[in-house]
Amino acid sequence: MEVEVQKDTSIKVEEISEMLGLGKQEIVNRALTLYIDTISKYLHLKKEMNEWDTLSDEALLNFEKSL
Repeated sequence: MEVEVQKDTSIKVEEISEMLGLGKQEIVNRALTLYIDTISKYLHLKKEMNEWDTLSDEALLNFEKSL
């Protein structure tokens, strides 16, 4: 797969590649892996919070009905 990145991003990847002694492809792969992992965890947390919110609303409605 080929992906085009902005010029400033490409320059940063090249600089970091030289500093770490790793290939540019490795830097990009590691960055994407980290980003995807972070986004996945965020989305999982967001889903869980929505489920808790739904349960909370349900519990409140049941409590009100019991009064």
